[in-house]
Amino acid sequence: MQYGRIDFSRIDTTPGGVSAFSPPEGFAGNYRQFMRDRWKNDSGVRQHVAVVGRLLGTGSVAVTFTGSYADEARQIALSSK
Repeated sequence: MQYGRIDFSRIDTTPGGVSAFSPPEGFAGNYRQFMRDRWKNDSGVRQHVAVVGRLLGTGSVAVTFTGSYADEARQIALSSK
């Protein structure tokens, strides 16, 4: 999947969004499991999550998480660094 132009400082977890952190429209499952599966099967997701994790770790860029799974997405990114 292609995610278009990526702004690593703004992470949208809204279902149906185009971010690597966004589940599909109508998603109502386990977000962590969804992201584990994406991490395992999509190199673009691995790269995106890893870059966001590094940014959070260094504090060089303020990263904002929005959407239904914002808190979980932040924890996932932090654990990837």
